[in-house]
Order: sequence, then C-alpha cells, then structure tokens
Amino acid sequence: MTTLTLPHMSEGLMRSVSARPRPLFLAALAFILMGALIVGTSNTAYGLVLGGTSGWLLWFSGVSILAIWLALLLGGQPSRGLLIAGVVAAVSGVFLFYNPRAGVLAITILAISSLVMDGGIQLALALRLRPAGVWRWLFASALASVVAAAALSGGTRLDPAAAGGALTGVALISSGLALLLLSRTASRRSLESEPD
Repeated sequence: MTTLTLPHMSEGLMRSVSARPRPLFLAALAFILMGALIVGTSNTAYGLVLGGTSGWLLWFSGVSILAIWLALLLGGQPSRGLLIAGVVAAVSGVFLFYNPRAGVLAITILAISSLVMDGGIQLALALRLRPAGVWRWLFASALASVVAAAALSGGTRLDPAAAGGALTGVALISSGLALLLLSRTASRRSLESEPD
C-alpha cells in the first residue's frame, strides 16, 4: 500500500515528517552507528569500563555545574538548586568511578528504560501508520527493543552480560533502519506531491 492511501489520522504525521526528512535521516544514521559500535565492542569487561567512565562523566558534569554556580555567585545571583545539583552529581560521579559495578547497574537501568521507551514510541508510531508499508519495520524494531530490554533485565534465559550488549546494538540498528525507511517514505511522498 502506498503512503497516498494513509488514513486522515496519520496524514498530518507524514506531512510533518516530509517537511523535515534530513533530521530524521541523520537520527537514523546515529542510531545505526551507535548500534554497530555496541555490537562490535560488547563483552563483560566493556560494562565495567563503561561504568567507570559514566562516573567520570558524572563527576565532570557536577564540577561544570559547580563552576556555573560559582560564576552566578560572583555575579550576585546565587542559585541554591545549582549548588545542590552540582554537589550531588560530583559526589555520585566519584562514587560510580570507584565502584564501577554500581555504574554498570546504573547504565543498565538507563538502557532498559530507554529501550522500553523506544519500543513504546515505535509501537505507537507503527500503529498510527499501519496502512503504510513502513509500519512493519517500525513494529519489528519495537519488538527488537522490547526483547533487548528483557535480555538486559535478566527476564530471558540469555546471560544479560553476554547477550544484552549485542541485543541492545541490534535494537538500535533496527531503530535506525526503521527511521531510515520512514525518512525514505516521507521524502518519496513529498516528491510525489510536488506539482510538475
């Protein structure tokens, strides 16, 4: 079925996607590259390195927030919220850096949450675009995200440390491919609707 036979409900969505196909294309490429990077480097030791790195990045963010707070304080506009956020981020970053297993747990929880949200958004988008051919790719990508989230949470018989990273990478690649096909469908639709 072509995109010209979409129901009225999804017509506005396809029109807005057709107006901006380039950002959708760039987002699709980013998803594919991140997924390929995760698939290519996933192993158990990678998680510990990622946990320690997340601590360092959180500490750096906390110090940056504290520097902004100090600049505001010297300018006569102190912000108690920035001070609290900076201290909490810096202390949490130091904790995660010296306890990388806690960093791995935090990253895993964040990844599971992101995959569940990604799957939910893609499922809603697939159901909204159901008559269009691209809906099947979005639905398959939503399923891949949910399976990866289940594997990371230990809800499957797969070893979360071994299979979670690879499945997360595959889920990101499938999300990127679905967005790429949606972008292609939208740009093809905009070319068909232009007057000669």
